[in-house]
Amino acid sequence: MVKAVGEYLKGASEVPSNRMLVMVGAQSPAGPDGRVASDTAAQCAVVWSKISEALAQKNLGTRHIVAVEIDLADRENLDAVLTEQARHVRHHVAQTVRIVGLLDPEWKAQVAVVAAVTR
Repeated sequence: MVKAVGEYLKGASEVPSNRMLVMVGAQSPAGPDGRVASDTAAQCAVVWSKISEALAQKNLGTRHIVAVEIDLADRENLDAVLTEQARHVRHHVAQTVRIVGLLDPEWKAQVAVVAAVTR
């Protein structure tokens, strides 16, 4: 049996056929000026701001998210990442967490989401 980390390992999310899916590719922690904060919490705030902006382009919000994929540079960053996610996503979603080598060595995490909305 796989041990759950936080609340993310609860089961599957299903998207009914009458919903449109919107995929937001992995958002980096680089700010508009290209700078990257040194701490994980600040980086995650940038990531979630970018996700919110991307969803808003399709008239969606974080309440429409059905799946989250988190790529971490180090397992030690998980709590900070999940804390910031909890500020934006307050419902059950399908979730994947991977420990990977990220594109920029300064990045602590990047996040991709899938949102769904009724047509």
